[in-house]
Amino acid sequence: MAQPNLHVCIVGAGIVGLASSILLLRDGFKVTLLEKDGSLQRSAAGIQLHPNALRVLQDLGVYDKVQERSVLIRSIDLRQYATGETLHSQDLRPLQERYGAPVVAVHRAFLRQVLYEEAVARGANVRLGTAVKMEASDLEHGVLKISDSESISAALFIGADGANSALREAVTGRKLKLIPHGFVVYRILIEESLIQAQPRLRHLIEAPIITAWLGPKSQAITYSLHGLFNIAFTRPWSEEPFYTPQKGDLDRFRAELKAEGWATELQELIELATECHRWMFIEPEIDDENTPWVDRSGKFCIAGDAAHQTLPAQGAAMGLESALTLVHVLKNARGHAQIGAALGVYETLRKERSARIIRASLKNGRLWQLPNGPLQQERDRELLNDTPSAGFPNLLADPFFQEWLWGFDATKAVDEASKV
Repeated sequence: MAQPNLHVCIVGAGIVGLASSILLLRDGFKVTLLEKDGSLQRSAAGIQLHPNALRVLQDLGVYDKVQERSVLIRSIDLRQYATGETLHSQDLRPLQERYGAPVVAVHRAFLRQVLYEEAVARGANVRLGTAVKMEASDLEHGVLKISDSESISAALFIGADGANSALREAVTGRKLKLIPHGFVVYRILIEESLIQAQPRLRHLIEAPIITAWLGPKSQAITYSLHGLFNIAFTRPWSEEPFYTPQKGDLDRFRAELKAEGWATELQELIELATECHRWMFIEPEIDDENTPWVDRSGKFCIAGDAAHQTLPAQGAAMGLESALTLVHVLKNARGHAQIGAALGVYETLRKERSARIIRASLKNGRLWQLPNGPLQQERDRELLNDTPSAGFPNLLADPFFQEWLWGFDATKAVDEASKV
């Protein structure tokens, strides 16, 4: 256990900040959680949680509650964008026994609410509508300015305030560059009752499946979300960059899909949509050893997207792993010197793993969004005919990568690093 009442202040009440607060409180720390928004934002988006993320939720004590509103995914199916042919179906049912957790889909807002309620129940002092003023803060002495008349002192500050993080700039000396990645994602939610009324589309909601539709420079991910059907459609984008979500033009979107020859059932599905919103992807940055995640005083560090922003699918899992790693290295800290040493272990462990996941995410995007032509045809042939092995074009079915990704044990990694 940590020294009694050792105070940690977390900036950002997203998934990573809330998870970190729960774990810290469990281990005897006093926690203040600052969130600049006046309320928890109600994102309608769905989120996939894979075994490595769900095992952290088990550690947090919220797994059963999250499961109540989750969809247990049976398989991940990869389909050809124009014909709709299933190229590969990955059966996920053995995962529970092998990795101790399945794959589920859940509303992001519900997950955040569950974590928030658990943090408050454990005693977190959550202050919504509270922005930090880094230019007036004193990093060296562990003082964070939050208003003209108020400052907070703590043994440690954790910046879990997202890609546009105020603490990242203070710790590393620079903000994330926010370079457009060249793609946007259109997010659409459709009432499943509307799909149920369409005989040609009904099969899409009859089984709990994540479907990836692989198209030229595009991909669509679809799955059920307890009464809603979630569509995340990645498309190329070369127009003016935008950094906050926008309402998408459904008519233009539908016309593009028709012109490109996407499967009729996918086009008919999107005809049922009444609105969509789009997010621009930011080019992921991979920090090297010269970009610190811990400031020189040893009193400020960054975690989650503030440290290792990636493309969708593993972002939440990476953040949850980082939260567990960070708190586990701090578990036996008794003062400033021990906190500083623990943070060094955290940075080393998480930089290496998050960099590999970011590279894998970029690689998977390239594989799944190949342009029409010989390379796409060869990929489809491998998916149809080959037994998954190293280099298989569905990384989650590659047995070696799967074991490395889903079999990861953050506490074991910390314990092994501590023995060196």
